[in-house]
Amino acid sequence: MERSDEKICPSHRIVLFLNLLMDDRPLIELTCCPICGSNAIERTLDVVDHFSSGELFPLMDCRRCGFRFTNPFPSKETIGRYYDSPEYIAHSDTHRGLVNKLYHAARQVMVKRKVRLVTKATRGVVGGKGKQNGPTLTDDRANVTNESLRLLDMGCGTGYFLHAAKRRGFAVSGIEKEQKAREYAVDKFGLEAWDEKRFWNIEPASYHVVTLWHVLEHLEKLNESVVQIKEMLTDEGAAVIAVPNHLAYDARFYKERWAAYDVPRHLWHFTPATLERLLARHGLVVTGRHALPFDPFYISLLSEKYVKSTPLVRWVRAPLVGLVSLARSWYDIEQASSIVVIARKSSKSLGRTP
Repeated sequence: MERSDEKICPSHRIVLFLNLLMDDRPLIELTCCPICGSNAIERTLDVVDHFSSGELFPLMDCRRCGFRFTNPFPSKETIGRYYDSPEYIAHSDTHRGLVNKLYHAARQVMVKRKVRLVTKATRGVVGGKGKQNGPTLTDDRANVTNESLRLLDMGCGTGYFLHAAKRRGFAVSGIEKEQKAREYAVDKFGLEAWDEKRFWNIEPASYHVVTLWHVLEHLEKLNESVVQIKEMLTDEGAAVIAVPNHLAYDARFYKERWAAYDVPRHLWHFTPATLERLLARHGLVVTGRHALPFDPFYISLLSEKYVKSTPLVRWVRAPLVGLVSLARSWYDIEQASSIVVIARKSSKSLGRTP
């Protein structure tokens, strides 16, 4: 059974209404900030769903904590059609088009980088038999200890990261709501992948590490999901969470045409500060921050497509914008196009004296 988190604020409510096209698809409207509960929210941007429907979705900012979110957005029952496209690469694994080919090439590099990052984050984590589990950064062999570290990947898509983590020595499983992507992961890599209903039934302390690579921004039940992620971690475990950062240079350059807004699939739009505030609210403390170096280039190329620039401008300007964004993240991680945080249970949540 799904668990309900406490109410964010007394005025928090969900209402259904018709969208601007006057069709019968219900949308959800929030009347207060999902993180701090303030009802001091204001419309900041209107963003078009360039990828799928062409519909317009407003973005709201909280004047108290600065959190940005899509409001209103499609309900859980209707959001599926906005993902239903062969171009949605996380689900279809398509190689069509030069941008998608570049995505696959970059993914091969980034999957290895992600596995190294997760391995480093779980150094010193002990399993049930009191021994350090999982391979070290200098050991590419399969784990030969008595018990492998258990890893859950939320939104595992077609399974490439899980496959690499399994080869590294982790005992892996994944959650993926899209059936075709889930079946691809099972058939191609022999992975254990479940639908989203399984997520809410996972027992406490089941995993040493939970990863969410650009997934948190998709989850309708934001607070409840973070609570469940914390509960399923062991006391020494780590959550590895990657999200787009709308403080990045590429976000400010492309504004409402920034591809990483990706409405209405992306419901929540984070900065390092608002992500940390959300996690802290539920007893998780950020112990590390990292950047994903290829993201500003890929996002800039997609954004140029939405700007409808000429091919020449697109292939000249996008790499320049991506390079500037990456360079800024080198001296200020808070400007990274995508921010990755390592979060662990706080001493307070564990009942320990700091």
